[in-house]
Amino acid sequence: MSYYDSSDNKIRRKKISSNNSNKSRHNAVSTKNKQEINRVNRKEIDKDFELEKELFYKKRDKKRRKRNNIIKKCLTIFLMLTFIGSIFASVLVAVSLKGTPDVTKDLIYNSYVTQNVVPVNEIPDDLRQAIVATEDKRFYKHKGVDFRSLARSVVNNILSESTQGGSTIDMQVSKNLLTSEERTMKRKIRDMYNAMQMNKIMTKDEILSAYLNNIYFGKASYGVADAAKAYFGKNVRDLNLGECAMLAGITNNPAKFMQHDEAKRRQKVVLKHMYDQGYINDDEYREALSDPTPFKSEIA
Repeated sequence: MSYYDSSDNKIRRKKISSNNSNKSRHNAVSTKNKQEINRVNRKEIDKDFELEKELFYKKRDKKRRKRNNIIKKCLTIFLMLTFIGSIFASVLVAVSLKGTPDVTKDLIYNSYVTQNVVPVNEIPDDLRQAIVATEDKRFYKHKGVDFRSLARSVVNNILSESTQGGSTIDMQVSKNLLTSEERTMKRKIRDMYNAMQMNKIMTKDEILSAYLNNIYFGKASYGVADAAKAYFGKNVRDLNLGECAMLAGITNNPAKFMQHDEAKRRQKVVLKHMYDQGYINDDEYREALSDPTPFKSEIA
């Protein structure tokens, strides 16, 4: 009899087969239980995730509604303030311009403060360019009021301790000849109105001529003709670049810059403006800087 046909061996094989079958069934049950547990856990996780997502969206929507309400309130307040401000500005302009005479060439010429008037074609280009480069570099581009410069000066005056003017040459002509030196909103509005009216009836060179023939240079000198005589003993048409730049610088603060050392320092600023804006080249700039440009009083 062979080994595999013995009864003991048959019984042993049956036991092993039975054990393997039981293990397989147990493993199948365990796997099925694990799968069921995983499904339950997955459902709980999904349920928790959905709950968290729902809470997240509720919070987000609540924040959005709150933010939108704040924006709506701010816009409402802004529109109300804008509306009220527009009404106030309209009333202020109407009150400020009440009784303002029509701006004409005769009105301007009859208001000149000097009798020694120089025709615009006799005023050196260097002097005209020095004034424009320093006082109002967008003079030939705007129509009397440079709103860009005005806005910049308002922001500067609010945010810094230094003050910055936004007046154009046209507005300064109005202040010198048609209004006054008082620091009020009423005068400022009138100057803006007059400047825009001037641009309708005069060329830019005519406006610049009105400015140069009436601006105060110190030493009891009004206008470029008197200033050229007072400071350099010359006719205005004979001034060189350095002298033109120095006169243009004096207009900023005559009480300070009528002193030669201060005038020379200011002249450097004017020449730099002219150079940066393309009115003079590098050689002209350096030559004018090296020129001592003495006053008549210093030569004597």
